[in-house]
Amino acid sequence: MKRIFQILLLLSITGFSNQLLAQTSEGFSIKGKIKGIKDTTVFLAHYFGYNQQVIKDTAKVDSEGNFLFKGDKKLPEGLYLVSLPKGKYFDVIIGNQEFAFETDTVNLIRKMKITGSKENEAFFKFQQEMSDRFDEMKALEAESKKGKSATVDAKIKKVQASTTQFQKDWLKANENLFAGKLIKSSQEPEIPTYPKPLQTKADTAAMYQYQFQYYKAHFWDNVDLKDDRMMRTPFLQKKLERYFDDLTVQVSDSIAKEADFVLARATSRDVRRYTIYKISSQYENPKILGTDGAFVHMAEKYYIGEPSLWDTSTVRRMKERVAILKPLLIGKKLPDMYLTDTLGREIDIPRIPADYTVLFIYDPECSHCRESAPKLKKAYQTLKTKNVKVVAASIDRTPLKWKGFIKEFKLEELINGIDIHKNALTGKEEYYTDFKNNFDVYATPVIYVLDKDKKIIAKRLPVEQVEDFIDFTRKQKASKNIR
Repeated sequence: MKRIFQILLLLSITGFSNQLLAQTSEGFSIKGKIKGIKDTTVFLAHYFGYNQQVIKDTAKVDSEGNFLFKGDKKLPEGLYLVSLPKGKYFDVIIGNQEFAFETDTVNLIRKMKITGSKENEAFFKFQQEMSDRFDEMKALEAESKKGKSATVDAKIKKVQASTTQFQKDWLKANENLFAGKLIKSSQEPEIPTYPKPLQTKADTAAMYQYQFQYYKAHFWDNVDLKDDRMMRTPFLQKKLERYFDDLTVQVSDSIAKEADFVLARATSRDVRRYTIYKISSQYENPKILGTDGAFVHMAEKYYIGEPSLWDTSTVRRMKERVAILKPLLIGKKLPDMYLTDTLGREIDIPRIPADYTVLFIYDPECSHCRESAPKLKKAYQTLKTKNVKVVAASIDRTPLKWKGFIKEFKLEELINGIDIHKNALTGKEEYYTDFKNNFDVYATPVIYVLDKDKKIIAKRLPVEQVEDFIDFTRKQKASKNIR
């Protein structure tokens, strides 16, 4: 489920980009002519990650393919795309705010001619050269497939070597251009040859470990995280996802450590805000159990700890989320939950004798809860033989609905609780449990799995995964005890 604050953050970040427009009145004027389109509309948009674009201008195309993007406020610099009918598009670099281009829909890149922009001249020359080399390589590979030929293989190696050299020469010649930064940021770090001989399986394993460690240590070498223009490219998001999904151990401490490492390099305001946002949003409702501790780290250090980067409402929301989530992290003891059973007796969860306790928080009228209840009853038949207790807590404080749910799904064997407590002096009903703020119940059902000491070891598991999780945890514990 998407958080409201995540939407606000996205609007805040894109809003910051829009603020840059107000900093100058120089404006922009970009003339285009594209053979193959006429009497239509084209769009100019900058990238915001690889899967979002922010439209900055539209232009009408005349009968000869001419159009003009024009505005009286300067565009934020970065990589833009010109979107054409039928899903066609091409990228341009916005640095210089006044230039012209001409191309043909037959081949938008190869036919491109630029006037008045050194950035785009270099950018398209690189693409054109690489396109020619790609076609040459493709033809040679097709020839090679017809029959192994040492001559063809030699030609392939020659093209590969010359392409590598071309890229190096081009990057050196254009290192002061944003085009150079763009191309460099898309390249992987070069891993040096492993310096030791491979004589055993252990040597091979050591080589792979060396390659991984080198690759990870140099992963950000080609990306300038001090340049705000990188936020308006598809490369920053791809790099962040690759680094945190594939190269980072998915436990909170490791994620937090790598986030600190990246953010030590991301010193420009826009890039820093974007990086903080992307990492934080990934781990607030994580796909991998227990990694929400990384979100708490990000929120405390980079939102609450750097309030000047954000508006006051964002910082306030982060403080609220931390206050809710921090007591519920894996390894923490379950906060006090005040429940009474069907006879009005207080349920003391910390004193429930069980190796594991499953806490099932539900709403009797919730459709997902009603789907989960039969599965829970079925799972309990096996769980109870393994010294596992199940506490089913209703967030609805209507006794009739609560008892009706228990009866309908035959949950009498469970420890059924509701937050209704009679005041001995007044005889009135009182409520003590704040399910939303103390147990992060924003949708039902919610499941917590507790160990013998009532520490949280899992949360938000689907009912059908509870038994497998407990079996896995039990085996891990037994394995540690043997060692």
